[in-house]
Amino acid sequence: MSYNNIKIGDRLEITLLRDKMGKSYVSQVEEVLGEDEVVVHVPISYGQLVKLSSREKYNMLFFTEKGMVEFDAEITEYTKESEFNFMHIKLLSEGRRIQRREFFRFTCLLPLKFAKITDSYHDEQLEQVVLYDGIIKDLGGGGIRFVSNESVDEKGRMKCVFMLGDECLVVIGKVLHKQFYPKSNYKYQYRIEFVGISLPEQEKIVQYIFNEQRKIIQKSHLV
Repeated sequence: MSYNNIKIGDRLEITLLRDKMGKSYVSQVEEVLGEDEVVVHVPISYGQLVKLSSREKYNMLFFTEKGMVEFDAEITEYTKESEFNFMHIKLLSEGRRIQRREFFRFTCLLPLKFAKITDSYHDEQLEQVVLYDGIIKDLGGGGIRFVSNESVDEKGRMKCVFMLGDECLVVIGKVLHKQFYPKSNYKYQYRIEFVGISLPEQEKIVQYIFNEQRKIIQKSHLV
């Protein structure tokens, strides 16, 4: 895919090239300077600007009108204009088409209700199951990471219920990874993959993430 498919306003996810499963950051394209140079907003996490190292190589996943495309990239410089902070990105590889729909992982603190379910579970049974409490720590179109004091088996399934603004989302998830922290306020941390989530539901999550990210950026420039 050509560099020319990247346009102003396109969203992107940034992760370390050597650790693609690690923490990711959300940004947006501000300017396209050439076929291999792009200016993007400096990511923000917990209300603070995140200045990524220029000595690392990164995976940049762009969401364009022609679909998702990723590049190896590096950060060449930081600039500031009219109270906005930008990173200049040099793209180091040819674009690679990506078919996955996992999207961005957004750091957050969202209340979660969840129920342990079996493969024979039906939607109308939600009111009949026990709901447990948890806190979502990061959110993406393909799943969540959350903490809770309730134990769920790895590879187990659950019904996840959480609010995105004024809208309640109910999706089925599968436990991909479970960690135990005996001295923590929340004893268990889970990484959950959404199972059978619809494209409209994914789009609701992605739109929520970018609306929240936009609010954070706006607030940071008012301080």
